[in-house]
Amino acid sequence: MLGSIGMKTWGLVVMGCWLLAGCGGPDFDENREKWRADRPAEYVISICGTGFEHGCTLAAVSGDTVVAVAHGASGDWTFADAPEQMDPVEALFDRAAHESDDCELDSVRFDDRYGYVADYYRNCGVEGSGERVTCFHPDTSDVTRCAE
Repeated sequence: MLGSIGMKTWGLVVMGCWLLAGCGGPDFDENREKWRADRPAEYVISICGTGFEHGCTLAAVSGDTVVAVAHGASGDWTFADAPEQMDPVEALFDRAAHESDDCELDSVRFDDRYGYVADYYRNCGVEGSGERVTCFHPDTSDVTRCAE
């Protein structure tokens, strides 16, 4: 049984872990490593904004290259040239993990199989924003798999 001093020390450790999100908080590094280890050679992904972020991005990736990209919403896509851009899942990790003075990370969920950020939400007081993966198909770069 912990005494009064031991309980205070334990409470400070638990509070410190909670504040720093180092004990039981979202593990971006672990899930990013899982993604990098298990990442399919090709995939198609659709990522949509939530909260005050609107619109969706559809991307097809082959190897390390984004081969197709479209913006809009399900069923109403505007395709554009795929300029050199960062892998959409790596970029999603960066946006979800980005710390802000104005917003707090309220929730984050990772995909069980591949470890990518499945969705996240930031509380910014009155409003908030985040992103959600609405479609993911591994082992293909056929954008029609997520363009419905």
